[in-house]
Amino acid sequence: MLFDAAGTLFDLTPPIHDVIASTAAAHGRVCATDRVEQALGHVGSTLGWPDDAPDSFSRVREWAVFVRRIIEAADLHACETDRLRIAEAAAKTILQPANYAVFPDVAPVIERLAAERIPVAIVSNFDDLLFDILGHTGLDTVFDTVLTSYRTGISKPDPRIFHLAAEAIGKDPTTLHYVGDSVYSDMGGARAAGLHGILIDRDGKHPSYTGEKIESLSGLLLHLDP
Repeated sequence: MLFDAAGTLFDLTPPIHDVIASTAAAHGRVCATDRVEQALGHVGSTLGWPDDAPDSFSRVREWAVFVRRIIEAADLHACETDRLRIAEAAAKTILQPANYAVFPDVAPVIERLAAERIPVAIVSNFDDLLFDILGHTGLDTVFDTVLTSYRTGISKPDPRIFHLAAEAIGKDPTTLHYVGDSVYSDMGGARAAGLHGILIDRDGKHPSYTGEKIESLSGLLLHLDP
């Protein structure tokens, strides 16, 4: 069983759009959370996410640029200096591993998979911040196999990263399930690699998706029942 990371196993608490909106408010600039959420989706899907920084300094810089673009797309009324200050402050909050929490449905499913001796792995478009988050949340003791776009040089939906994960756990790709929250990179990549993709749609954001979909990881237990 292969898993995506952010949005599937854990997430920033509060979510990124809330962090950006609250940071703007702390700097005396009101920015509607729903506008920030829409801008986040637009910027992330069109320009990509900053998930390949080589070190912590570069990570803050790249995330600040990313947040700055979100602020602009959300039409935040502020001078450029204030926008940059808000972007850097929000970026630093987003990049703190202590601000991430595991979803409550993860532990029961992982325990069941372990009891069934089903190998698990993570395949994620992420840089080395992921390993800090896994360490903070305790997930590093669960997943021995973690493949990231930064370390492999291959990003989802490229099927090669899924094949590398299958090889690492000694399984045929066609026998594996992959759970993720992105229709494009997760489901598209899993399908291209010959895996059985399962979309986790916690917030009901993909009502038109016609493939297999679950609202909670608990839905995976149906695949383990005889």
